[in-house]
Amino acid sequence: MTDFSDFCGVIADWANRQDWSPALVTSFVRDAEQKFNAELRVDRMINTDDAIIASRCAPLPSDWLEMDLVLIANPNAATGWMPLRYMARDQFFNTVDSGTMVPSGRQGRSYGFYTLEGRQIYFGGHPDAVNGRPIRISYYGEVPVFSDTQDSWVYTKYPSLYRYAALINADLHAVGEEQSSAVMKQLTEDMITKLNNDHLRAKASGSRLTRIRVRRF
Repeated sequence: MTDFSDFCGVIADWANRQDWSPALVTSFVRDAEQKFNAELRVDRMINTDDAIIASRCAPLPSDWLEMDLVLIANPNAATGWMPLRYMARDQFFNTVDSGTMVPSGRQGRSYGFYTLEGRQIYFGGHPDAVNGRPIRISYYGEVPVFSDTQDSWVYTKYPSLYRYAALINADLHAVGEEQSSAVMKQLTEDMITKLNNDHLRAKASGSRLTRIRVRRF
């Protein structure tokens, strides 16, 4: 059991509509999750996926929302993994060796880059159809679907955020509560902005401050 039923009851209580069906209140929770997937980007959303790629492209994970880091196994890299850089799709497919075979031992000019097309990720360089190339991606994945059988870290860590986001559409559904919906929307988006900014600061929190040297004449 999870806290899902209690949470749905809280949404109905806040809207003062205990007559709402469980299915209706659940739809407001799903609307909140859709907003989180579209706007929230925090550390708890980052997932890591390893794969052996034997061709030039592979499907992205089903819960993929946004890329964080792409690595390729390379024995010459300090950690054994070399970061890949994103290249614009039109430039990637127009780069020499990005779509043609290259002589043995050469990686091609597009090696070290990747691009995205739809739900596919394309890798530059010569593919290894026999052994494949180990690839590791870190990406922002969808938030859990909160239910009677599955908890959600969004609710556990940020209960007020979940409540405000669900009440956006709950108040829109309730006749005459449009102003309350606008307030909940503002509260939700302010919290999302703060959490996203906190995440960006935390990613570099262990870095030393680099000062720009000013040249004097």
